[in-house]
Amino acid sequence: MADIKRRLEHSLDRLRYEYAERLEEIDRYYRGKHAGPYMPRNANAEYKLLAERAVHNWLPWVVAAPLQNLQVDGFRPSAGKGTEVWDAWQNNRMDARQGIVHEGALVFGHSYVAVVPDAEGPKLVPISALRVWVAYEDPVTDEFPMYAVQIFEHPDSGTLTGARYYDEREIIEITYKESTGTFGETYTTPQIAGRKPHGFGVCPVVRFAANLDLLGRSVGLVEPLIPVCDRINQTWFDLLVAQTYGSFRVRYATGMAPPMDTDPNTGEVRTDPETGDPLYKPIGFDPTRFLMAEDPDTKFGDLPETSLDGFLKSLELNVQHMAAVSQTPPHYLLGNMANLSADALAAAESALTRKVDALKQTFGESWETVLRLAAKALGKTKLSTDRKAQVVWRDTGSRSLAQTADAYGKLVQMVQVPPQALWDKLPGFSQTDVDKFHEFKAEADKQALAIAAKTPEPPRNVPESPEGQQPPPPPGGPK
Repeated sequence: MADIKRRLEHSLDRLRYEYAERLEEIDRYYRGKHAGPYMPRNANAEYKLLAERAVHNWLPWVVAAPLQNLQVDGFRPSAGKGTEVWDAWQNNRMDARQGIVHEGALVFGHSYVAVVPDAEGPKLVPISALRVWVAYEDPVTDEFPMYAVQIFEHPDSGTLTGARYYDEREIIEITYKESTGTFGETYTTPQIAGRKPHGFGVCPVVRFAANLDLLGRSVGLVEPLIPVCDRINQTWFDLLVAQTYGSFRVRYATGMAPPMDTDPNTGEVRTDPETGDPLYKPIGFDPTRFLMAEDPDTKFGDLPETSLDGFLKSLELNVQHMAAVSQTPPHYLLGNMANLSADALAAAESALTRKVDALKQTFGESWETVLRLAAKALGKTKLSTDRKAQVVWRDTGSRSLAQTADAYGKLVQMVQVPPQALWDKLPGFSQTDVDKFHEFKAEADKQALAIAAKTPEPPRNVPESPEGQQPPPPPGGPK
């Protein structure tokens, strides 16, 4: 317990540090809680309202661009079907829940999935980077960590209520008991509530890292874009200020004194009760009225409105910078998509396509590790050591089913690729659909063999011999 307690305290300290230094700001910006734009210290309520309206959260759109292209559709072992493993995937509702794993890795740089053995089948537990600390001996090359600590907080108060400790031998459930000290201070002490050996031989927590460097650090999509978000919000604020106070023409008159404000009963000029200065009647001025003055020295004029073109160009430039840094197609954020050919659209999305391919390689290795652990929990020893097994990603390209079928048909006819090898590459079909294709094909082959066995062979056509001549004896017969 002493070793576990020391690791638990170290994990909590590191998790608090990571949250305070990085994760809290990343989470806040991704949820739209940005730092406000600069404004004068003596700003009034109107300025503050414009500052609130100036905050625009572009980050979910940047994350959604690759996220919507990351969908695991199947599992293909090197031999066999792997149906039991895919059933565990389906039982854990991972078709829907895999998205939160990918989103957490894209936002914070990393997320995790724990495999927990259970009597009803292995449980795949997605874990946010905000709720777990994972320790690696070598964070770059190690497939599994030394240990991991997952924390649980009260949904209302946010206080620490429990933890789950993973290592290479067992999974330990830990609860925190609140106690009162000698001087009335309160503190919590960890207590072991349950231990469960898992039998994996490794710590069953798998990391999903979006961009891992040689020091084991992983940076997501949000953190590099925080300064860009601040610039965009500042530009929006300046635009709103200029639009509110300077985007209208101002008409003026000089050399004309407004009429005094007099009391209708006494005829006396009214004065300001605080300063004693005389009050003037406001000049009624709207498009339906005409101004004139008796004094020939009176002059009328107007001040031009402030142009907003510079603010709009600056805003567009900042958004394009965000698109370049995040490898997001600019038309995803700006919407300026007009008369683009198929080749131009493919070129605009080439950077996103390359990024998605890289993420599929990284996340695919992690999902394969998760499914190998699930296979070991199911007792499938051969499948749990199958390093050639691969996950199948959904084809989210813009090609139609007719184009894909035509291309694959040519592969079958011209290159002699077996049709069954292309079934799991058809867009819009899941692993369950492909398994049904194999079942239908096996049933059709079985019926074809049965029909062929029942069909009698046609009689051989023996050529007629000339009259008086005997047919030649069969080969190997009597001479």
